Amino acid sequence: MSTDSPFAALGNIRDTGEVEAQVREIVLAFAPGHDLSRVAESFSLLDRAFDGKLPGYQSLKTPYHNRSHTNEVVLCAARMLHGLQLAGQGLDSDHIDAALIGAMMHDVGYLMSDEEASGRGGQFTDTHVLRGVEFTRRHLPGLSANVLDSTIKVILLTDHRKPSDWVSFDNLQQQRAAYATATADLIGQMANREYLERVLLLYLEFEEAQMGGFADLHDLLEKTRAFYRMIKGRLDQDLNGLSANLALHFNQAQGSNRNFYTESIDRNLDYLDRVVSIERHHRLDSLKRGGVVEQIRSLPGDH
Repeated sequence: MSTDSPFAALGNIRDTGEVEAQVREIVLAFAPGHDLSRVAESFSLLDRAFDGKLPGYQSLKTPYHNRSHTNEVVLCAARMLHGLQLAGQGLDSDHIDAALIGAMMHDVGYLMSDEEASGRGGQFTDTHVLRGVEFTRRHLPGLSANVLDSTIKVILLTDHRKPSDWVSFDNLQQQRAAYATATADLIGQMANREYLERVLLLYLEFEEAQMGGFADLHDLLEKTRAFYRMIKGRLDQDLNGLSANLALHFNQAQGSNRNFYTESIDRNLDYLDRVVSIERHHRLDSLKRGGVVEQIRSLPGDH
């Protein structure tokens, strides 16, 4: 693996089957004998739901909060749990499952029911976390009361607009599970090789949600560096700096004592600085990954 490509170390998050296999491998490496049946059931549920095969629901339509985003979060969460175990802060079986299932369900609230005919899901930006809690209660009734309760608290903590103390925890294990997944949600998406392009898709969701604060997608790009400063404060202070434990995972799993997530984020931010220094008229020409800019330019309106 090239040391010039920290992105490569993060793996393929487009292939859900590959992500599930990696999660299984990671968990069984640090928790041999762990029963992954509840995690497998949750993967299967999301497959059906996101593909429009769950009765009563449409397929997932949000352009940013898509299946790849869920995959990157659950994979990062598994690595976080491994890092915590190596740091002497490992979780028991129920809380391992709560962290991983919570990661899978944290954005399922963007799914639209058959009755919600219009839009793509972005209109639920403000309510998607609570919608995800309800979806989890309804569709994973087989979880024990303890695991379900912990999973719900994991999901709730991924509402990053709220202070971290808005969720009360019953014990330290439950808190660690929630902190691990909330950290993975932030770290996973910002380390994605196509993050800067995907910010443009995030703007479309904000537009649908009629959220103020951004004049246009260029304004969102220009404010992304400041957004990261705010997120870094949340990671380091509110979430106890748990992301540092990812280096422990990579050291054991890949033999490299590096945090490929933070390296990837740094690369994205360095390139962001270059992009926003370009005049707006030519700026999108520098964002070439994933065919996102072509998608944006094909939309009606002034983007």
